[in-house]
Amino acid sequence: MSEEYYSSLACSECNGSVGEEHRYCHHCGSYLGREAVSISIFNNSDLRRVFLFYFIYLFICLIIKHSAWFNTYDELFWVELILAAITLRFAWLNWPQIKPIIRFNNFKWYVLAGVILIAAFGSLLVTISVRELNVTFFHTDFSYYEAYRLYNYPVLVMIYSIALMPALFEELAFRGVMYNYCENFLDERLVVALTAFLFAIMHLNLMSLVWLIPFAFFIGNLRRKYNTIWYGIVFHFTFNLTACLFDLYRQGELF
Repeated sequence: MSEEYYSSLACSECNGSVGEEHRYCHHCGSYLGREAVSISIFNNSDLRRVFLFYFIYLFICLIIKHSAWFNTYDELFWVELILAAITLRFAWLNWPQIKPIIRFNNFKWYVLAGVILIAAFGSLLVTISVRELNVTFFHTDFSYYEAYRLYNYPVLVMIYSIALMPALFEELAFRGVMYNYCENFLDERLVVALTAFLFAIMHLNLMSLVWLIPFAFFIGNLRRKYNTIWYGIVFHFTFNLTACLFDLYRQGELF
């Protein structure tokens, strides 16, 4: 643990090492009783870092959503780089725990193929459903491509912005940095749930919670099961890329 005054105990069920502040065993999930030390931002540096990291992330997202400063990608490009730099900074501060999960641990080709297929199918289902809802109830038909049409190589810029950057840095942020910090004081299954809800809330769209929460739960469980963020990155990239390709197809720009 990051706080030196927390001592290590043993789980009565599996004899695994746990801390005094843990309510559940990280190894077998057993309840450890009511005597756990109360955790707060005042006595736990990991929780303070989670709070600070998420506050910065959410604050920037709120500025983007509720200001007129980011009407074009010219400004959003720099915001993406700032968020990437912040994520890399926190990852560096947590490097001993980050290093193992950026490896292809327990890599399996059939799992990767399944992740890609599920992501592509899920993306088509969500994209088509959201479009039909927008047309039916709000009489709007949103296109990602329109925001990038004025740039040189608009398709590449669109894929870079919508698929590549979020896949790399949102996964490193939520299934890497935040997951690792939370894992130090929460049961891992609770970490999956917490990071899923925080990820969904960060998008600041009430309707999108319907699919963002299952999306994030699925990726979080991939992280928990295989101890790597690469399956999540591939899923996230494929999901967003499929949405981009579908939009390009609708605009007549794919072929």
